Amino acid sequence: MPRVLLFPVDDTDDSQKSWDWMIKNIYRDGDEVHLLNVISRLSFAATLGVPAVDFTPQINREAYEGAVRKAEAFIVKRFLARLPEHIQTTPIVHIIKSEVDTNNVGHVICVKAEELKAACVLMGSHNKGPVAEFFLGSVSQYVSHHCKVPVVIVKQP
Repeated sequence: MPRVLLFPVDDTDDSQKSWDWMIKNIYRDGDEVHLLNVISRLSFAATLGVPAVDFTPQINREAYEGAVRKAEAFIVKRFLARLPEHIQTTPIVHIIKSEVDTNNVGHVICVKAEELKAACVLMGSHNKGPVAEFFLGSVSQYVSHHCKVPVVIVKQP
């Protein structure tokens, strides 16, 4: 049975560098790799140009689908296109809509890890700094404290 690796991603250089590190240092032939992107209410609202409290994807299906297409595009560019040729697996991509709160995004990651019976969650750290992290929260911190499977957090220098 293959190991299941869950790799939450976003459209940042830190996430891309963490992906490169994971492929080089953790991935083994035969592993089943899952990429997870959580579209938060805030990012979806920004796509629509409306406040987050007006989040109504059922009213503007085109805008919601546009946010999903944008996520698919960066996943292909930043992650799938960077797979070395010797890797024979095709990662499975999950795009999930969730609330804006850091804890909720972290919760989605933890739930998906359990659902997949992941061997571990591998994710990057954004190096926001202690003040920003205090006010904005940290998804990786939430996941490391609440996930029931091992978590590897790749810190960038």
